[in-house]
Amino acid sequence: MMIRRTLFTILFSGGAVGCTGSDTSDPCADATSGTVCRWAGTGDKGFNALNPTAHRLESTLYNATDLTFGADGRGYIVDWNNHRIRRVDPDGSLITILGNDIEGDGAPNMEDRFPECAPAGAFGTEISMNHPTDVKFGPDGMLYVAAWHNNKIRVVDPDTTMAYTLVGDDYGFSGDGGSACRALFNQPKTLVFGPDGTIYTIDQRNGRIRALSPGGLDEKIVTTIAGTGALGNAGDGGQAIDAEFGFELTATPRPSGALLLKDRFLYVADSMNNRIRRINLDTGIIDCIAGASAQPGYSGDGGPAINAQLDFPMDLELGPDGRMYIADRYNNVIRAINLDTGIIETVVGTGNKCSTTMEECVDRATTSTVELNQPYGIAFDPKGDMYVADTHNSRILKVVQ
Repeated sequence: MMIRRTLFTILFSGGAVGCTGSDTSDPCADATSGTVCRWAGTGDKGFNALNPTAHRLESTLYNATDLTFGADGRGYIVDWNNHRIRRVDPDGSLITILGNDIEGDGAPNMEDRFPECAPAGAFGTEISMNHPTDVKFGPDGMLYVAAWHNNKIRVVDPDTTMAYTLVGDDYGFSGDGGSACRALFNQPKTLVFGPDGTIYTIDQRNGRIRALSPGGLDEKIVTTIAGTGALGNAGDGGQAIDAEFGFELTATPRPSGALLLKDRFLYVADSMNNRIRRINLDTGIIDCIAGASAQPGYSGDGGPAINAQLDFPMDLELGPDGRMYIADRYNNVIRAINLDTGIIETVVGTGNKCSTTMEECVDRATTSTVELNQPYGIAFDPKGDMYVADTHNSRILKVVQ
């Protein structure tokens, strides 16, 4: 079935009002292994304000960038241009748990200035957001949000939806060696957890990777573990602290960079350099494992990833099979690297782009025939099925394993 835009969705799916999606059939019903199907979003850009808790298939997203799953199977979607985190409940309803109709920082008409190192917190829907980019569950069961344009990392209790600021108050670069709650960041784009509770984040416009130590809010110490702050591609074979990264630093950057942690190695999607790099957390040495040429392109499947070409890798996730999955943004595909053999292959997508606004995208296909439009994010649910944030089509696709 093709995604169709009706007069109703054209009139009401964009901006502050909307109510889209009249087709309640589930494209993923009875799907078998290798099937790719629309799981959330109608394909129209907007927000379904007239029915804000509509079923996930009848709700509109606006350039969703990522998602994650809780242990209970509920999904959490980063609805980037709607400035919200939205939760998929067991009945399929899509519920906003963080953010509201106002693009901003904190409650309407005021900035978010919780007491330093002792945040009072607020219900998530009372807090205005500005382009969040990533969500991850921490070992404490809390949901952590990279509040990108707010220059913060926020924490949400998934049971109560109470939220507070973990780090960040205005933008800047300061705080290394001190309490994380007093540190300044400049558009933290992504985050990942170590087994001991350490939080690693890409501080994008500061051109660095920073770590927040385990402990209570006033006990976490922030340190820079990689990056000089300069835009570049230097440093392989040396200490990561002396390396340069391709994280976009302009005044209005594209979200860039991603992290994955496995076996004391921190893998970095070095987006503008079209590479995947690896930091040994024990030695501090950085090297490259994919895209050594740093030239954008689409090549290398079936061979060593070091010789392959990527085009602005946006997300990294570890699959249940132990492979590293890459959202290869401008190639419009998802690729996977076997971390034991180094072999890379395309696992979702053809490399061709489809557009839901042009009625070109199907609701159900196979992994080898589906077309994407600049995928930003990847996630796996507790059962092992993959989900792709087909970002510029404003939908989430399920890939049945």
